[in-house]
Amino acid sequence: MTDRWDGVLDVLAQAGALKRLVRQGWVDRGVEEPESVADHSYRVALLVLLLAADDPAINLTRALTLALVHDLPEAIAGDATPFDHALASPDAAPEEIFRQPPVYSEEADRAKRAAEEAAIRQMTERLPPRLADLIVGAWEEYEAGATPEARLVRQADKLETWLQALEYRAVQPDLIIESFRIGTQEAVTDPRLRDLLAAIQARFSHE
Repeated sequence: MTDRWDGVLDVLAQAGALKRLVRQGWVDRGVEEPESVADHSYRVALLVLLLAADDPAINLTRALTLALVHDLPEAIAGDATPFDHALASPDAAPEEIFRQPPVYSEEADRAKRAAEEAAIRQMTERLPPRLADLIVGAWEEYEAGATPEARLVRQADKLETWLQALEYRAVQPDLIIESFRIGTQEAVTDPRLRDLLAAIQARFSHE
């Protein structure tokens, strides 16, 4: 019976939207041909693989699961950014806004969390319960950020975004990426990942 695959096909179809959903932060900054959310998630997962493959303290399968699903709800909920409210103001000054730390207001953070939780549950509602629990549980674990795997993926997410920002600025030198630098510096605390962050900085300082 083919209907046993309906839930899987639902998830795949909705996840496919991430290949067409460009990351809003790059659009706001005027990046030419910005990446999609799926592009970003792929390289986060690859980075997690490279970081965790030889780390006995990390469950690689679990870490990769978190990396793959961490932005999955955006297929329905969209790609909200910490600057959405400020940019909506009639007197918004993007060149100043994008030099500020990226912080959601409490209200915006609650709204984002609620929208994404509703989305991930909607996306998985026709999956077998075991698969639905796997995906929803992985997303919730990532959001909570309490396990070693969640902390790794959350920091890898910031590192990948900063790497992408530097790659874009290499092509568009006037691009304002200060908020990404601040966010990465604050979020990346693991000594090994701080070392990788320094290596990223060094590579781009020589180009």
